[in-house]
Amino acid sequence: MQYRMRLCVLALWMGLLCGMAQSPAKANDLYGFYAAYNQGDYAGAAVIVEPLARKGNAEAQYQMAAMFERGKAFNKDLATAVKWYTAAAEQGHALAQMHLAYAHEWGQGVEKNYFQAVKWYRKAALQKNAFAAYEIATLLYRGKGADRDPVMAVVMAHLAEVNGWKDASEFKEKVEAGLSHEQREHAEALFAQCIKSDYQYCQ
Repeated sequence: MQYRMRLCVLALWMGLLCGMAQSPAKANDLYGFYAAYNQGDYAGAAVIVEPLARKGNAEAQYQMAAMFERGKAFNKDLATAVKWYTAAAEQGHALAQMHLAYAHEWGQGVEKNYFQAVKWYRKAALQKNAFAAYEIATLLYRGKGADRDPVMAVVMAHLAEVNGWKDASEFKEKVEAGLSHEQREHAEALFAQCIKSDYQYCQ
């Protein structure tokens, strides 16, 4: 399962440079970076993206993190990757939040910390990141980083499912099988509230 998760995360990485949602100004700033990176000119891409990252551009910070994590233009350095993921995540960048959570969950570039993993997966999940929603569902079900909460595990798995995560449906059914009728109804009500509020009220 962990190997499959890594492949899925890698697949998400590979799609990053094919048109991130940006404001027109930010897209123009990063256009040269995307062009250089996609052509394999990682050194040229770094020259463009690093100044933007240091000026606080969240997407640039995210891309810096990914380059350090993959050893593109820079020596592979997971700790520095975590630093840049954190900078972008704190500005609300959903993919950075997801990767930061993953780093904390598996101890990559930072000490393993399930509490931090839950914190950042939750933030990404509430921005409709399917992988993050699935991961936090599994952590809540196991009681890692938070009190064990199978009801919220079902809610998060359901969010992952509606956002396209294929494994979420099977996991949700597995957890639901162990719930009482009242717990299942509560999970359904919480999920409906979350969707109706556009992910503003999902607790």
